[in-house]
Amino acid sequence: MPASVPHYGRLLPQDREFWPGNFGETANKLDKWHCAVEIQRILKQDRLTMAELSARTQSRFGKRSPFFVPTTFLCKQRAGITPHICQIAAFSEITGYRFTDWMNVCGFDLGLILRLQLRIPNPRTIMLVPGLGLGETTSFFKQTQTTIGAHNRYCYAKIGSRDAVVYPAVRPGSVVRADRGYCKSLLKIPSSAEYLWLVEHPAGITCCRLKSLSTGEIILFPHVAPLSPWPLRLSTQVRILGLVDSQMAPYQETDFEPLHNAIEADPSASSTGQTCKMIMPQLIRISRLRTGLTFREAHKTTVLIARLLQNRAFRISLGLLSDYEAVNKVPRHVEKIIALCVVYGIDPREMLTAAGITIRDHAKRPLPTAREPACSNSQSQNPVRELRMLRSRRQVGIIRYMSRSMGAQA
Repeated sequence: MPASVPHYGRLLPQDREFWPGNFGETANKLDKWHCAVEIQRILKQDRLTMAELSARTQSRFGKRSPFFVPTTFLCKQRAGITPHICQIAAFSEITGYRFTDWMNVCGFDLGLILRLQLRIPNPRTIMLVPGLGLGETTSFFKQTQTTIGAHNRYCYAKIGSRDAVVYPAVRPGSVVRADRGYCKSLLKIPSSAEYLWLVEHPAGITCCRLKSLSTGEIILFPHVAPLSPWPLRLSTQVRILGLVDSQMAPYQETDFEPLHNAIEADPSASSTGQTCKMIMPQLIRISRLRTGLTFREAHKTTVLIARLLQNRAFRISLGLLSDYEAVNKVPRHVEKIIALCVVYGIDPREMLTAAGITIRDHAKRPLPTAREPACSNSQSQNPVRELRMLRSRRQVGIIRYMSRSMGAQA
């Protein structure tokens, strides 16, 4: 087997408790019947019916829009039909609850994107997305975001096995934090070659050292693959994503270790990480080229994700991977979207924006959870009624069994 293609089969441990988040338990919770009951309970609390919600989506988005929710939505959910991500966004817009909460109700945990990226080995460096409700459950990302005041100042990347050009300073599998608000004058001083930088170049994303030239070009060090030994022009051939100031050990959820003394940020530096607006095929293609993966390598990674989660819906065939870069259409299954974000290192918010789905969770309220214990207490306060229901169900089951056995004997 070529060295560039990792052997994914040997990476699966026998003990599933090794993987964070207990993927097997999460996969078992994707019970469509339970999801339909939970959706019905939430709508009942808001005094809404499926007919009323369907009418609102029809008047707001149109009946032929992917955001339209039919009156048979719950029936399809119980039958195991996966809802469209546009329909989940429509639930969020009509009810006023957060999109991420509705995704959890429908059985899709967006926190899996970060947890899978941290555990699945990657040959090339990929970007991580820890904030804004997508993966916020990871404690070491929480700490860094609350201390800086603005989450957009920092970006995170996981070093690939073929991109560890500054080993042993940064090892393969390490998670590095890059400061987008670094002072631009650092590039002009002679000691800039001592710092580590997260750079996007024609061959992908790499954590390396650099030297700035007076001609507006930089040279990446050391001169090993996949880095180019020739000078590259800023903003056209190479882009500096940030100054690497700390790292986390491979496959360990610990605190970040600083690589150098703290440097004061430049107030005039742009920390928003603005990117040009792209459509869905362009975003997927550019993200795949940044990771340096072929269609076959990306397909094998999705197979690994499907085996970890014990859900074949996360598996993406070679044909679908190619079609996603040619057709301007959001994937039908949410599992495919999650798999693409994991493999290509795509920000889920950026993917939804490219698909024409605008998420405004900051202006929405969380789903109510205080009434759930009350419902369970009300049931426990009437044990006689619960016992009668259990007895009636047993009697119906016995009658059906006897009728079937008598019919078979006849």
